[in-house]
Amino acid sequence: MERNYDEEEINPILLDFLDTDSFEEKYKILVATPIMDFDNLLIDNMASSIDVVVEDGDIESRVQDLKNCVRTRSKYETLRFRR
Repeated sequence: MERNYDEEEINPILLDFLDTDSFEEKYKILVATPIMDFDNLLIDNMASSIDVVVEDGDIESRVQDLKNCVRTRSKYETLRFRR
């Protein structure tokens, strides 16, 4: 059965994350979001949107892993623009 999602059902943090054009902006969103606003589904959706997998674990370590991935991509993005 196919399910249609109303925009209200989609996490606004995820929408902001998906709407940004740069990894630097994505990182800023991750840093600005309180840890209590994250859940496993949000982390999985954010990770899959940037083609990474964040291993299972507690929320804090998963968010930290996601931040590390985004920060690394941000560094490569900056280097790519300099060339």
